[in-house]
Amino acid sequence: MYCEICGKWSEKYPLCKDCYYEEEYEGMDTETLECPICGAPTFIYYGNPRKDLLCSKHATMLKNGNLTKCTDCDKWLHNGEKCSCKKETQKAIVKQPPKEDSISDLTCIVCGENSNGKHFCYSCYSKYKDKVVLLKVHKCEFPTGDPLDESYEGVFECEDGHIVKSISEQVIDDWLYEQGIFHAYEAPLDIDEEKPLKPDFCLKNYLGKGKDVYIEYFGLKGQPKYDEQTAFKMKHYERLGITLICLYPKDSKNLKFALQTKVLNKDKIKENQINGKD
Repeated sequence: MYCEICGKWSEKYPLCKDCYYEEEYEGMDTETLECPICGAPTFIYYGNPRKDLLCSKHATMLKNGNLTKCTDCDKWLHNGEKCSCKKETQKAIVKQPPKEDSISDLTCIVCGENSNGKHFCYSCYSKYKDKVVLLKVHKCEFPTGDPLDESYEGVFECEDGHIVKSISEQVIDDWLYEQGIFHAYEAPLDIDEEKPLKPDFCLKNYLGKGKDVYIEYFGLKGQPKYDEQTAFKMKHYERLGITLICLYPKDSKNLKFALQTKVLNKDKIKENQINGKD
């Protein structure tokens, strides 16, 4: 396509660049043009001012992707900045607590309280909103179980669906699953205290005749607080005559071999004792 005014090649536009700017700013003093952002003189290129009137500095920022324009009010914004027009129109949504007169059989899946037909009551919704909530399921009824909230460190998903706290625990869990060994992760063990112990893994009836075997991976050995907790656990394991298999960071170099040696060979497991304690 050729320019309708001067006849120069204008690609797909009716006017070439020079004639376009002459038409756009005809009769206007280009020296008075200012940048809409900072008020500095508009950048002039070969006698033609920029159509967006930006100065040299902000034209460079636009070119580098550090500047954008609001699609609603045409205001110039730094990259990632939220326009004031959106802030003014945005309305805060306040979640109202359930009304007492609209009661449903569906209760909160976390605490079991009335939730007005929702999965969460108002209190639990406020606490866990915008978070990923993992639930330890006790039974297929409401409430389903205890929330594993921000204090729970489980982030590694195993092949059998267990959520564990470290890569080493993930290796152990996957190995047990591959061997077809029935196991539970952090199953509570009553020790006649305020809180039960939670050994890493429980192998139910592993030795037959109802004899369970427990596995602990002491991955943070050497840290004072952790060692103190370990000593507390060991005291109760010994008192209760628990059959325990200990694994340590040194075993992680070849964890599967350690599992085959300490767990798979049942004849070497000493019942009612702590096996492999450092």
